[in-house]
Amino acid sequence: MTDSDELIIDDTAGAAPGEPDPCTSNKAVAHCIRAWQCAYKQKLANLAEDDTEWDAQKAGNLAYLRAMPPLAGYENIHDFIACVAYAEVTDMIMRREAIDFLAAAKVALGALRHELASENPEPKPLGRPRKNPEETKK
Repeated sequence: MTDSDELIIDDTAGAAPGEPDPCTSNKAVAHCIRAWQCAYKQKLANLAEDDTEWDAQKAGNLAYLRAMPPLAGYENIHDFIACVAYAEVTDMIMRREAIDFLAAAKVALGALRHELASENPEPKPLGRPRKNPEETKK
C-alpha cells in the first residue's frame, strides 16, 4: 500500500458529515481498520534500518486480523465475514486466505444452526407422514 491507499482505509475519509462511510458502517470493520491504522503508524514510526514500509503494512494486517470478532454467535459471525471481505478487497489478505476464513465462518454458522436446532425440545418426525386411514378406504 502507498500513502494514497492509506487514505482509502482511513475510516473518516469520504463520508459527509452525519453520513456513515459505506465501507465502515459496520462497527466491527471500523474497529479492525482502526487497529490496522494504529499498528501501521506505530511500526512506521519505529522502523529499524533494514525495515521497509512493507513491514509496517504487515504489522497493520496482523493487527486487523487479531481485531476481528470471534466466530461465536450470529452477529459476530456476520461481522467476521464483513471484516474478511473488506480485508480481501483492500488486499490485506490474499484470496486463498479469505476463502479459508470464510470456510471457518461457514462451519461456525453450521454449528450455530445445529446448536439452535438442538435447543428445540420437539423431535422432528422421521419419514413421510402417515396416511389417514379414512383416506385409504376410498
